[in-house]
Amino acid sequence: MESVSDLLTGPGDPGRVVAITQGKVADVARLRRDVATNTRRLVEAGCRRGLLMTADTYWAVVGMLALFQAGAEVVMPQNATIGSVASIRQHWDTLVSDRLPAGCEVGFILAEGDDEGAELRPLDTAQCHLSFFTSGSTGDPKKVVKSLAGMELEAAAIEAILGGLVDSGARVLGTVTHQHLFGFSYKLFWPLCSGRVIEGVVHEFWESLLAQELNGAAIITSPAHLLRLAAFDPLPAGRRPACILSAGAVLPLAAGVAAAAMFGAPVCEIYGSTETGTIAWRRRDVVDLPWRAVPGVTVDIADDGRLCLQSSFVMGADPVLSDDLAERATDHGFWLRGRSDRIVKIDGKRVSLVEVEAQLGALPLVAKAAVVVLPGDLPTLGAVIVPSDLGRKALLEAGAFRFGRQLRETLHDQQDVAGRPRRWRFVDALPSNAMGKTLQQDLLALFADARPSEPELRALRQTEEGVELDLFNTPELKQLDGHFPGMPIIPGVAQIDWAVKFAARHLNLSFDVAKAYQVKFHRLTLPDTMVTLKLMHDAKRQRLTFSYQRGEVVLTSGTIRTMSS
Repeated sequence: MESVSDLLTGPGDPGRVVAITQGKVADVARLRRDVATNTRRLVEAGCRRGLLMTADTYWAVVGMLALFQAGAEVVMPQNATIGSVASIRQHWDTLVSDRLPAGCEVGFILAEGDDEGAELRPLDTAQCHLSFFTSGSTGDPKKVVKSLAGMELEAAAIEAILGGLVDSGARVLGTVTHQHLFGFSYKLFWPLCSGRVIEGVVHEFWESLLAQELNGAAIITSPAHLLRLAAFDPLPAGRRPACILSAGAVLPLAAGVAAAAMFGAPVCEIYGSTETGTIAWRRRDVVDLPWRAVPGVTVDIADDGRLCLQSSFVMGADPVLSDDLAERATDHGFWLRGRSDRIVKIDGKRVSLVEVEAQLGALPLVAKAAVVVLPGDLPTLGAVIVPSDLGRKALLEAGAFRFGRQLRETLHDQQDVAGRPRRWRFVDALPSNAMGKTLQQDLLALFADARPSEPELRALRQTEEGVELDLFNTPELKQLDGHFPGMPIIPGVAQIDWAVKFAARHLNLSFDVAKAYQVKFHRLTLPDTMVTLKLMHDAKRQRLTFSYQRGEVVLTSGTIRTMSS
């Protein structure tokens, strides 16, 4: 392992490859030039606290090291939304980026280096600080300060658990951004200190990542991505990575097993938090195993069931009392048993339910709001809304679906995608018990009892041969359960059933079950889309012809006998 300071000023190999960025190799010599040039520019700009937001991971390395060389603090926002950046405005003075994020008009743009002989100074790792932000229990962003020294100790712990799996010099790439601590620690800092190669691109989709050279690589990802692997074939020998790392939320064991089979590599799950960094790890591709603390961390369980830990990665010597509930396991491991607060993980992102409720409640259209986590392989947020007088009028005019979409859109500048509710219920008053308290199970019941079993009818047109219906396949359809986690599609049996029911309803046909039919599926039919169902009845031939189309593209077509032969 190499310290960051030695990487910049030591006698190490200047030709060692640090990263692949924009299709080019960046070695130690280039890194030093890039850091030197941007250090000079940051000093000239008078930067003392740089808000570091980059699309490319290599430029995050350059920005971090240049800020440290300039004697400035590195500030990492929760996400790139305008609202999140604005909510921590008092903590930074200069936006430092490889390109201006959307909505930002002024910033310091990192540039390629031209200072060939510039000298870099050794860094005092205890005095180099990085500030991360996470959702606090009050809903306000919580600042978490880390030292470069602590980050290096964490990188050494990561090497202790992964060094035997991933060869020195291997590539480290993934689907998670370095803006969050998991990606920062594993996709940026660990390879930087351990001699492995950083992949600059953050691959949002598997298609992009799977097109890369993967043999022997470490893939840094999340449960949200691993649950979307069903469409891909297993990788052949010669293209298999060394390991898959997942964090951000609990990875279902079945998903870990499936990912190991698809990649032909072990799947490891990481447990930690912004406040603590890495806490524990486990294999997640064989059996359900307890968590084990990483080197440098000791764990205990408090009297109230909360996990208590001592970590060498955390600034200060005091133990950290987590809001995660835990239970002891044999062989010094532990099991996690939920949370004691209202911070939840959605798509691997930490979301404060208090914060989302407050943001919704501040809208002119909303009188009261309650937000719950809807269970499933990919948990999502559901919002129960009591509309204001203005909101009730908007609800009547737009309908429940469009009104929910409107409310979701208002959170665009304040919440990442994970923090915006996907399902909505509109009520006259929040449910409450005899003590006037709103219980979670009562809120969840509003969603369990009201899921539609048919698409929404948006328009109806009579034709010479039958009828055409414009249908909206709402993402809340009951028929989506199990078809398929992470990549939902409308099942064929549901499409046949709807054709029968709409024909009975709008063509006055007496049958209500398709007992004899032929059907062909041309394209996948997806939720959250508009389709046109064309129904044509041939009474003489006792046959109903149907087709689902999106524009001119036929998705599904078939025939159903309307009477038994």
